[in-house]
Amino acid sequence: MNCFVCSKKKEDFDVWSNKIVVSATYDSKVQDHDVIRNLSEHDVICHDCMQKILDDVDKTRV
Repeated sequence: MNCFVCSKKKEDFDVWSNKIVVSATYDSKVQDHDVIRNLSEHDVICHDCMQKILDDVDKTRV
C-alpha cells in the first residue's frame, strides 16, 4: 500500500489517513481540498502528506 500523494510505502508503525478518516475527523475545508476530493475509497495518505494538506488549508483560513 502506497501513499496516494508521494508514493511512500506504508510501514506498520506509520500513521496513515484514508477518505473515511478524513471525513470523520476533519472539517469541510479539509474535505474540500483537491487531493482529498480525488481520493478513492481505497487510497491512503501518509502522515507527512496529510500534514502538508492541513498546513495548506490553515494558510487559506482567515
